[in-house]
Amino acid sequence: MQERANIFQYAEFDIDALCQIASSLRDGQKCSCDPGQIPKSGSFNWVVNILFDDGVEWVLRSPRNGSEIVSDDTNISLLASEAATLKYIKAHSSIPVPEVFAYQDSDDNDVGIPYILMSKASGSALQPAWLSLGSTGSCMSQEQRARIVAQLGAITWQLSRLRFCQAGSLFEEGNEVKVKKCLSRGLLVDKRDILEDVPRGPFDTDIQYYEAHISAFLEHVKYLPLAHHCFFAPIPARGEYDDQADHLAAVDFWNNFVAVKSKIDGSHNKTDYVIAGEALLSLLAEWTPRLSGYFASEEKDRFVLHHPDLSVDNIYVDEEFNITCIIDWAFCSAVPLPMLLIPPGLPQARDELGESLFPAFEAGFRNALEESLPEEALDAEYRLSWVVSRNRPMWLFARFINLDSEADFYLFEALWDAVATCNQDVLDFFRSMHASDKYRLLQVELLDEDPTAEEMARKERRSHGNDVQALAISRKLTMVSEWASRYSKPCDRGIRRNGSIFVADKKLWKWIDCCLKSSVAAGEAESK
Repeated sequence: MQERANIFQYAEFDIDALCQIASSLRDGQKCSCDPGQIPKSGSFNWVVNILFDDGVEWVLRSPRNGSEIVSDDTNISLLASEAATLKYIKAHSSIPVPEVFAYQDSDDNDVGIPYILMSKASGSALQPAWLSLGSTGSCMSQEQRARIVAQLGAITWQLSRLRFCQAGSLFEEGNEVKVKKCLSRGLLVDKRDILEDVPRGPFDTDIQYYEAHISAFLEHVKYLPLAHHCFFAPIPARGEYDDQADHLAAVDFWNNFVAVKSKIDGSHNKTDYVIAGEALLSLLAEWTPRLSGYFASEEKDRFVLHHPDLSVDNIYVDEEFNITCIIDWAFCSAVPLPMLLIPPGLPQARDELGESLFPAFEAGFRNALEESLPEEALDAEYRLSWVVSRNRPMWLFARFINLDSEADFYLFEALWDAVATCNQDVLDFFRSMHASDKYRLLQVELLDEDPTAEEMARKERRSHGNDVQALAISRKLTMVSEWASRYSKPCDRGIRRNGSIFVADKKLWKWIDCCLKSSVAAGEAESK
């Protein structure tokens, strides 16, 4: 029996047909595709290399089947839109992106799979240099980091010039590129693409775009798994602890706490997220008018292309840290201007750009603006660069609705503090919502989707094992937090009847750890 070649790890396809197509696109230049190569793979696609006899390299990229993040049909749509987007950017800007030579959005072709055939990114990924540590710290100096960020500012300026009259994703139709359904991450990932009651676009106004994403968020938190998201119990962050051992201990406490009563996918947590999501609508109504002064409201083409994942994995550079290529434009779509003007988070898109690098991004944006426009047009466009330093609420909004965080409560609290015009504290706001008939009734409706008592007991056993002390602590904390009584009718009884909402945060985990260590120390002292 013949052993299966490495190259077919994700799908069988016709290598000879692929090489014939590639060769024909270079006037007959011969090429090969090594069947022994192991495809590189991400969450959505896999990639193999094609080598021409003259040393030129191309890549074939194809969607992965069976993704747990989006459906196979959505993955193919992402491929078709990415190909159209790359071709459009290449034709209308000097942004360094891979060149698309051919693509097919179905398996009904000679190669036998959907694919994009494109140039290989020149240079090397920024990731090793940005993250590696040398004997004196980071391998990159602050000046080198600022150089990268300034170039991203200039690229953002170029993207701001690629304007469309609707928000959505690009697709080729005949010889035209058209804006069609929106393939942004917030409408698709974590299986949001299967939700039926979510508007998909294209969208004619900014508010339609934002409301669609809030709608996807609300449907998600009601009907899809929430993974590690527990609103009033944010995951302990590594930066909050002096050493790794303390952080791991806090994560263990957190895991044990959320396992009791299946807090994450329980109706109380889901209702908390619904309250937050619906509050975003009113926060947007307060905040977006403040931005309107920076944009020309009469502009017809007011939507711009946005790369949602400008991470160190997708930025390629040369030895002098000049950006040579930006890859992975899946989920790219035309968005409202404020979405584009979020400074890229490095090393990963979910991170917030450090304050020390903000000036470099803004300077890169402004310099590109000044070099591109005549002097008489500058005043009208400078307002875009002003938004960069005032745009943190949009970063918070994007991270929150995409559930792209391990600390959703902190994101929402920061957004509330930055935008809300009322004098109400965020915890007081939630306490009032918990007491309202609207959300008490919603929690009862969602109760039908709660895990059964048997399922909850299984989760507790999996989390705690035979650790009786850990289980006792988690149950006591659950009782003290009054987790399961927040949506009951107000009464005079209860530990927290006059107190604030219980937030299981770093103060709690550090206190528990301190108490346990003190108890152990006292026991050891007694035994001596």
